[in-house]
Amino acid sequence: MKNVTLRDVAELAGVSQATASLTLNHSSRANFRNGTRERVLVAARQLGYRSPARRKRRTDMADYMLLVMVPTLANPYYVELAQAVEEYAASLGYRVTVCNTFRKPELERFYLDILVGRNVRGIIYGFLPGSLRYIERLAEVLPIVLVGEETGELPICSIGLSDVNAGMLLADHLLALGHRQFAFISTPLDKFTLARQQRLEGLRRQMKACGKADEIEVLTTDEKWEVDGLENGQPYEYTIGRRLTADFLATGSSATALIGVNDITALGILQELQEQRRGVPQEFSVCGFDNIFSASIVIPGLTTVDHQLRIRCQAAVDMVVSHPAMTYAAAPYVSMAEYMPRLIVRGSTGPVLAQG
Repeated sequence: MKNVTLRDVAELAGVSQATASLTLNHSSRANFRNGTRERVLVAARQLGYRSPARRKRRTDMADYMLLVMVPTLANPYYVELAQAVEEYAASLGYRVTVCNTFRKPELERFYLDILVGRNVRGIIYGFLPGSLRYIERLAEVLPIVLVGEETGELPICSIGLSDVNAGMLLADHLLALGHRQFAFISTPLDKFTLARQQRLEGLRRQMKACGKADEIEVLTTDEKWEVDGLENGQPYEYTIGRRLTADFLATGSSATALIGVNDITALGILQELQEQRRGVPQEFSVCGFDNIFSASIVIPGLTTVDHQLRIRCQAAVDMVVSHPAMTYAAAPYVSMAEYMPRLIVRGSTGPVLAQG
């Protein structure tokens, strides 16, 4: 006879594996709506489900685990995010498991289904979750915090950063240097994240304020699918920066400031300009967003916007471990915090008159 699995119970009850696991493993503490808990317990009884034998649990906090969900590890920003969370969580006695989803909702669901309920005490997302309704249900019984853009679509906590203000900071800096025509180079603007559009919106606001509303050239890809991995051994966003910069140079555009949607894209811009022997910042000023480590060691150093990532990650961990759902409150709890970005000026930007 086939052994009854957790998936069998979830399918019969009409819930996710994560929900079934939470119910069966924490039945005295999980509070679900609409009779979910009862459906799971009834399904388990009908199928004769028995939980696998477990090792005796220690009572120290090191047994508690936090999940960190990231969309890619090709962009060092997410590596730094995961590292910051893990270091701080460890100081509080928590283990951390990092799940790289490649922005594939089915892979995201897979990780949640197999890991939630196994002593997981909270989830920290570094990107907007792919399965909004699924996460909404899960947030009823488990602390979930988003480190990144805020969204009113989900009843989860968030540690946001004002990307509009980040764009405004860069625009002010470039305008003060005498630049009046910008080129914004980005991966698809309508995919996965609001941050790309918000950064562009910040640039446009400041340009409009000085009467240059139409002086931003937007270069982006029209690809239907975005690759959150490596392309020919290089990060996808880096190759996009190089490719679109080559297209920009071929058009003979009069823009003097090139802005990458993030630092990885901006590094691609710098590399392509250097390959084509164009001066930075003598001919073109280049800047990005994120302040990843590479931005500080490339030559010239990359002007960028710092997102106070380490501080926000620590705040996210604090928000998880102090979340009312840690005591399995019956209703979702939502808290939002927003940090202000900081401009980091390095050698990749200079006065427009330096072109000679």
